[in-house]
Amino acid sequence: MQALEDGTEGRPQPTLPVTGRLFINGKFYSGAMNGVHRVADRLLRELDALAVARERPAGWDMRLLVPATDHWAPSFKAIRTVPQRFGHSQLWEQAILPFAARSGALASFANLAPKGHSRKLTMVHDAQFRLSPESYPAKLRLGYRVLIPRGARSSRVVLTVSDYARDSLMTFGIADAGRTAVLYNGADHILELPADGGFPTSRGLVTGGYCVVFGSVARYKNLAVVFDAFRRHALADMKLAVIGSSRETLEAAGLAPPPQAVFVGPIDDAALRALYENAHCLVYPSRTEGFGLPPVEAMLCGCPVVAAPAGAVPEICRDAILYAGMDDADDWASQIVALGAGQGLRAAKIAGGRVRASAFTWAAAGARLAQILTPLVEQRG
Repeated sequence: MQALEDGTEGRPQPTLPVTGRLFINGKFYSGAMNGVHRVADRLLRELDALAVARERPAGWDMRLLVPATDHWAPSFKAIRTVPQRFGHSQLWEQAILPFAARSGALASFANLAPKGHSRKLTMVHDAQFRLSPESYPAKLRLGYRVLIPRGARSSRVVLTVSDYARDSLMTFGIADAGRTAVLYNGADHILELPADGGFPTSRGLVTGGYCVVFGSVARYKNLAVVFDAFRRHALADMKLAVIGSSRETLEAAGLAPPPQAVFVGPIDDAALRALYENAHCLVYPSRTEGFGLPPVEAMLCGCPVVAAPAGAVPEICRDAILYAGMDDADDWASQIVALGAGQGLRAAKIAGGRVRASAFTWAAAGARLAQILTPLVEQRG
């Protein structure tokens, strides 16, 4: 209404003076969507929205350097996209990017950054490649062990996603704690699309009659204990919806899914929200997580969570979820059953989960990121 009253609606707003230049490493947009890429993309969307709203980083000359072809970067309003030949390659990131970004600050949000640019911020999401090296192919593991510490140690600011992740980076000498800031992920993207209400029933899943687990062959995901728990008599009538990998893939990795496992495959957020909203609970047995996004998504959707008390999960979820012994299949079965034994516990965890999860928004993450970037971009201090 103010715009109508002061007569400014429809008029172009004056251009703000340029207070700094920020180059953004967009190499990740050439890869398939994964957890790290989702976080990087959401942070850029928040920076763009803040600039459009004329809040800092409004006034920054922001340039996203992306591969010239085959990328999935969205159309931003305040961030200018600058195509880069060979922008999908490691050679470009390590050797060409420092030169392309020489006239400003550089931000990289997908673990890797070039050593040759000193005025930079690098986001290293976790130290899983050191905590659980057997979960990575040998070539990728070696590359990470060389390149991630080089980029992090030469950065003025390192971002990570939890206090646990910051401590892990320090323990392995990847980044100094004094230069590492914690930027919690958001999770409210799960509420942006309406739930695909028909998805669970299309897979033979009945409301309250199944648990959800993310299927992964990575050792630190610890799926074996959950699969073992579902062989207990107490869970004989409870189905297990496995997201991601197929039965054949998991069996080839030496895992033994229980007979009542239902493999729903890779799914979009609308189907995932529907699974959460109709599930008995999410089971999350990871031995280590830098943040642990699925439990927060689940809590936002009113889905109780049973998790291992490991990694950043206790830091992020606190007492809003139930915990089961990392390698104790009987305890997993007991905790899952407990959520159905009486409505009091279930209702308390659902209510507490919504409150706890509401603290993790992308808007809050974007505002904190802009605050952290300001001295670097505007050359303060």
